Amino acid sequence: SWRSGAKVEKKVLRQWFIKTTRFAKPLLEGLSDPSLEDWKDIIKLQRHWIGECEGYAFELPLADNAKGASISIWTREPSDLRNALFIALHPSNLFNTSKRIDCVLELECGNPFIGRRLPVIVTENVPFAEGCDTFMATDNEENRKIAQAVGLKMTDLNGNDEGNALTNDEILAKALSTNLGGHAVSSKLRDWLISRQRFWGTPIPIIHCPSCGPVAVPEQDLPVRLPTDSVGVPLAQNADWLRAECPSCKRTDCHRESDTMDTFVDSSWYFLRFADPHNRKAMFDRSAAHHLMPVDLYVGGKEHAVLHLYYARFVAHYLHSKGLLPASEPFKRLLVQGMVMGRSYRVVSNGKYIPAAEAEIVDEKNHKAIERATGESVTLLWEKMSKSKLNGVDPLEVLRQHGCDTLRLILLADVAPTSHRNWSEATFPGILNWQKRIWITMYDFREIRSKLVAGEGPPLTEEYKQHEHQLWDARNYFTAGATFNYRHSHQLSVGISKMQGLTNAIRRVPPEVIAFSRQYELALAAQIVMLAPMAPHFATELWQQFLSAPNRATHDTESDTAIRWNGDVFDQWWPEIDQDFPLDLTFKINGAECCILKIPAKRFNLLTHQESLDIALKQEPILKLIGKRPLRTSEFTLYPSCEAFLAVELDRALSSDGAEVKDKKEKKEKKHKKKKSLQVVHIG
Repeated sequence: SWRSGAKVEKKVLRQWFIKTTRFAKPLLEGLSDPSLEDWKDIIKLQRHWIGECEGYAFELPLADNAKGASISIWTREPSDLRNALFIALHPSNLFNTSKRIDCVLELECGNPFIGRRLPVIVTENVPFAEGCDTFMATDNEENRKIAQAVGLKMTDLNGNDEGNALTNDEILAKALSTNLGGHAVSSKLRDWLISRQRFWGTPIPIIHCPSCGPVAVPEQDLPVRLPTDSVGVPLAQNADWLRAECPSCKRTDCHRESDTMDTFVDSSWYFLRFADPHNRKAMFDRSAAHHLMPVDLYVGGKEHAVLHLYYARFVAHYLHSKGLLPASEPFKRLLVQGMVMGRSYRVVSNGKYIPAAEAEIVDEKNHKAIERATGESVTLLWEKMSKSKLNGVDPLEVLRQHGCDTLRLILLADVAPTSHRNWSEATFPGILNWQKRIWITMYDFREIRSKLVAGEGPPLTEEYKQHEHQLWDARNYFTAGATFNYRHSHQLSVGISKMQGLTNAIRRVPPEVIAFSRQYELALAAQIVMLAPMAPHFATELWQQFLSAPNRATHDTESDTAIRWNGDVFDQWWPEIDQDFPLDLTFKINGAECCILKIPAKRFNLLTHQESLDIALKQEPILKLIGKRPLRTSEFTLYPSCEAFLAVELDRALSSDGAEVKDKKEKKEKKHKKKKSLQVVHIG
């Protein structure tokens, strides 16, 4: 082991599996569920892992085996079991303990579907399916030759035809009812191995009894807890902890299972406890789960997009089959986060990684450097942070220097959560300066408000009114943008950019606006509230200063609830868009953005597909762009209080003889795609 230096050994172990392959086909079909959003290439990864369920798995019991061992086989056609001749094992199969090849083993498999035993041979001369080291040979001339070549006698290959009357459906039904398999699955998919030989983990609740065999721990005795007086001692070596009584026959010379569960067993259903976290009688209340599930958003790295997501989906499919969940798929939407990349320095001649301090950059643009000690060429790379590549960053150092809020903002700024981020201190000043500007803004606000004289009022000038309107416009515009990126697109870096835009708008106003303007207060409050999810400590401090400023222009009354002056920042409502602020309905033709309709929020939030289409088709600029082309389809997407999109697909216009006409409209649409200069129409 590269971590501990312990010798790595390969051993044959008896371990515990969860039969996830029984749900292989439902898990594959679930990937086509229309409720899944933003799964994108993750669907391909899941499909590849599960594989096409074009065959069936069966467990054929070994004859005269007291431990109940069986051989797993996979076949495309259940009817092959009626004509089975022998079972072939690859030389690497664990049942081939002698490690010989082209031989007959002293094993036989029972075949309950035809009422006779099947011999077992070892050979490489059969077409093993992908991922399989077993093969069930059917009775044909080629397979008889293979059997004779390894030493099987013709008499061993003869059997009765008792099962020949069974249909495919009958074979599958019999297999399922007798726990011999019969479920559709790909040849490469395996059950979930959950056994781990380590101290930490959830103990597997099984007691091994010499008389009864493995017995489940009774539900009233769960959970089985790890010992607290011998932490770290392997469970298999802890005689006191292992000693147990059989729940069935009450024998006292029994022992507990010493393996613990794979941690994914816990993390594949933990989210369900959020629905009912204090329930001591059940894993969760069914009505609570039916009310809250499925989960709206799953955030995880791409390294968990196969296994963890697969196991979590399996658990949900299983619980749904028992009526505990309202749907089989546990997560509606996925957000696969990118990695934070570190800069590494690799010597060109030998591929050795060196610390940053031992390299001297000679050409930043072309990623070239030299090793200080030898002068050898060094390549600069952005790679996944790793101890072996010496490119990791100690988060505690950054926390000590900047604090957790700033670190969080630095991580979220610049790139989308789904993109990789190159960790570089050159990107820090943007966030640091923004925080400084907000802090200075709050200081100026308190200073100016504290110096107001009683009875003094705002100037009655057009300039003052104009600044008020600009603040109103900026607050609504940037709030809509930040809300969209928080709530819908999850492009948090764009959300930060929108909030920075609001900061700039706030800081542009003159002192008299800071002193008297209600719009200034609303904009500043919106700024702090929207910042709070990303920088809670910083926002809390800003909010306390905001509350301490005297001479408020906004009051906490029944008619004015925009700011809750008696609450902290997390008691505030999320900033709302004013009802008369115009929001964008973007109109697209054949994928090209052509026109923006500005509609007041009050009407905008109530738009339906048909109403939006009716409004659009009454606008002269849009009618000109459509021309005589018939409308084929339309799609409407509304993000309340943010924005909306109406996309139409048009057919080409037809001439009198039925031929398609390529008119100037299509050329205009291409120009729109390039220029992004859209016509804007205001709707009352």
